[in-house]
Amino acid sequence: MPMIIGALISMLLQGLRQYLPGIIGRVLLAFGIGLVTHEIALPPLKAFISSKVATLGPVLIAYFDACGFGIAISMILSAWAAARAQAAILSKLGS
Repeated sequence: MPMIIGALISMLLQGLRQYLPGIIGRVLLAFGIGLVTHEIALPPLKAFISSKVATLGPVLIAYFDACGFGIAISMILSAWAAARAQAAILSKLGS
């Protein structure tokens, strides 16, 4: 029985040695992409959307604010910008 446990622990450590560096690299890459898109890419996108929404009138703006439209747009823009940044970075790393 102790040999089986030792073999299982050995397999676990070997798997961690093999896969953990790739996982940590991907996590750090995701954090970096999230930080860059949140700090650099989103403010100009939000300003552009705000300038276009301002022409709708006060009633529609109040309706959009009440429905949470701004939060939804922010989530969609964040996901889109992160996907574009990830595709750009991974294409540069692959070549």
